[in-house]
Amino acid sequence: MSYFGEHFWGEKNHGFEVLYHSVKQGPISTKELADFIRERATIEETYSKAMAKLSKLASNGTPMGTFAPLWEVFRVSSDKLALCHLELTRKLQDLIKDVLRYGEEQLKTHKKCKEEVVSTLDAVQVLSGVSQLLPKSRENYLNRCMDQERLRRESTSQKEMDKAETKTKKAAESLRRSVEKYNSARADFEQKMLDSALRFQAMEETHLRHMKALLGSY
Repeated sequence: MSYFGEHFWGEKNHGFEVLYHSVKQGPISTKELADFIRERATIEETYSKAMAKLSKLASNGTPMGTFAPLWEVFRVSSDKLALCHLELTRKLQDLIKDVLRYGEEQLKTHKKCKEEVVSTLDAVQVLSGVSQLLPKSRENYLNRCMDQERLRRESTSQKEMDKAETKTKKAAESLRRSVEKYNSARADFEQKMLDSALRFQAMEETHLRHMKALLGSY
């Protein structure tokens, strides 16, 4: 079995957004299921009314002749079908209430989840920021090193060499801090991303089990 915590890391750390938007589809699918069942209930109700109308038509059949007893058979069978489909309509309407009730529970669960995973979203944004800063710091350091080497080859004055060395040291220190920030942000992101992935997986599994039960009732 594959687990969310083993996947969805993705390029540029977009996995969290993919998972979050996937989980958000749960209430939408629940509403769509309710709409589908409601349409089915309408069809069953219409059919029930049509069979009741057919039963009335059969009861108006002529009572005379050898065919007359069959009109009673048509009336009874039509009545039974009308009642069966009316009962099915009622059961479907009860099921719609169950689906809508579950949908309300889902919205509460998702609201709570959104509050719980906001720190992961923050971690994603922090990591994105330091990830952009790191290459710039590295490039700045390499440029300072190249400038210092160029001045050395050109036999520049000691004063200029000292200035270049100072700039190189500052660039090196800036790069070191950038690397530390990146490593810290990366570690924080990985831990929070793993926690959120497992939370999302639990929500999806619960959702699918509940939807399966509703479909079983349907």
